[in-house]
Amino acid sequence: MSKQQPSAMPWYQMGNPVPRRDKTIAVIGAGIAGCTVAAALKKRGFQVTVIDRHERAGSGASGNPEGIVYPKLSPRDDLLPRVNLAAIQFASDYYQPFWDNGLGRQCGVLVVPENNKARNDFKLISQRYADQTEMVETITHEQLEELSGIPLQAESALYFPKLGWLPPQLICQTLLELNNIPLVQADIQRLEYNSQQSRWQLYDANQQILLENHSESVIIASAFDCKLFSQTSYLPLRKIRGQITQLPCTIESNKMKMVICGECYITPAENGFHGCGATYNKDLFTTELRDIDHQTNLAQIAATDAGLATVLGQPTSDSLSGRANFRCTTADYLPIAGAVPNVTAMLEDYAILRRDAKTPITTPGTYLPNLYVNCGMGSRGLSYAPLTAELLAAEIAGESAPLAQDLCHAMHPARFVIRDLKRNRV
Repeated sequence: MSKQQPSAMPWYQMGNPVPRRDKTIAVIGAGIAGCTVAAALKKRGFQVTVIDRHERAGSGASGNPEGIVYPKLSPRDDLLPRVNLAAIQFASDYYQPFWDNGLGRQCGVLVVPENNKARNDFKLISQRYADQTEMVETITHEQLEELSGIPLQAESALYFPKLGWLPPQLICQTLLELNNIPLVQADIQRLEYNSQQSRWQLYDANQQILLENHSESVIIASAFDCKLFSQTSYLPLRKIRGQITQLPCTIESNKMKMVICGECYITPAENGFHGCGATYNKDLFTTELRDIDHQTNLAQIAATDAGLATVLGQPTSDSLSGRANFRCTTADYLPIAGAVPNVTAMLEDYAILRRDAKTPITTPGTYLPNLYVNCGMGSRGLSYAPLTAELLAAEIAGESAPLAQDLCHAMHPARFVIRDLKRNRV
């Protein structure tokens, strides 16, 4: 989608807003997506409750011991790299207090090129961001060892000095604790809207109503489990398994000063171990650790840079540990953040788009009352979540969006309905 005036895409305008009376909000999901948006809303004066099937926040995909604020820039001015740029800029400031308090390390992130195309792109990126060295700068081979602490073989790399790694689970728990946000353990299976009371009813696994008369608004932030709710089952989400590997550091690898990314990532040693990964296993739905995936991670680290392989040595299988869980990804690699559309109404209101995608339309979108979704962040939850949380909280609070309109539209939940209509898929 290109930049257009609001009237050119009326489906993103809410034609049927329901006024809020008491600012009560339930957030389903206590991962990084749910906890960041809960904190953003609490700071705006909302009464927020987070609900998760686990007892502790960050026990699902956000439960890895380390997560990377991962930079993904491009020399092109497409929507995805523009969202990524906005996300890492926002995230680096957002996490500063956590780093200052000893959660993770703002050690910098070094990205080495994976292939010739990446090398060429890095040169263009270097030119494009030449005046933003506080965010990214190009490092030559001669500078690499001094900066990284180990003898890397790459000819050059991109260095992001304001980024680093964080413990996602502790970030989730800290966000709730600092903002006095209660976490209720329950497995929400179904949502129904009570139009007489203007409230959502949340049914747990025993078909009991949870937080009765409390949920004027609901945010679904439960990753792939968004598909379980009838209101968001239309979202084209994929569940992708990822296994990380914890491997012992060596005398030489212990000198690594920063996160290094390429085929995958590896963190500096923490308590005698490096973290690396993660695999990308399609159509595999187990959280059991597999040695073949550990070996895949080690092979990707070796492929990232021969210098890494040298300093890490040959760790034995019995010295490796890790964790496996699932990413929630979208086809366009962009997260989903915004109001949940009334899909049936939109298919009817914009049916003409099936015949002519360029038909002028003035009818605003129809949305489910005070229902929102925040998911689809793939392997970049730490990078995307602070920004999407701010975007959602601003929308719910009636504030101006913190992003350009076309970037908001690029992450909007209604985008899939409109695209499918234009492609005559629905």
